[in-house]
Amino acid sequence: MIIFDASYLVVLLHPNPAPAMDRDNKPVQQFQERVTYLAAMMDISNDVIGVPAPAMAEVLVRAGTARAKYVSLLSDQWKFQILPFDSRAAIEASELIAKIKSSREPWTTWAKVKFDIQIVSIAKAEGAAVIYSDDKDIENYAKPLKIKVIRICDLPLPPPPEPKFEQTLLPVGEQQKLALVPPTGIRTPVPSEAKQDEQTTRKPEENTKQEK
Repeated sequence: MIIFDASYLVVLLHPNPAPAMDRDNKPVQQFQERVTYLAAMMDISNDVIGVPAPAMAEVLVRAGTARAKYVSLLSDQWKFQILPFDSRAAIEASELIAKIKSSREPWTTWAKVKFDIQIVSIAKAEGAAVIYSDDKDIENYAKPLKIKVIRICDLPLPPPPEPKFEQTLLPVGEQQKLALVPPTGIRTPVPSEAKQDEQTTRKPEENTKQEK
């Protein structure tokens, strides 16, 4: 299973998402097209896209009055599965927090951290090998668990559209006339020239007979 977090879902669903940035904090060209193409390829291959419940909550909070529309789009257009923060994910979260939290950090400053850790822990509990996220914190938290994180800047550009060839439609039963052109360097003689050439190429004896 693969995982989409809120940063990918917002690009898919929001009509005017904020530009994605690469690891050097530069805008990613065609970031919406990259994410849309990725989702389309996954839909063709019948891959299920796991959405951690905390990530879904973050998307719906940003949606405002469009929450119902977002849920409908996720249900109708792609193969999404909402993944809960269950007991397995809680165990993974506790182990990850133990690895990265120092004793000096107060728990009150861990609101967003706990949110991101829940997402990574759900991915670990579900056996996901990849998290699609544009959040650098999630990328950092996934490293100790050996889960690959793919940022939007890592996605390939979609292929260019195929050229369209216009075809002139003729009435049924009518054939299109071909404009045949003689080979290069050969001039087609006009009728008078053709007759003159014929007389010139006759054999001498034929000319003698005509003179008689």
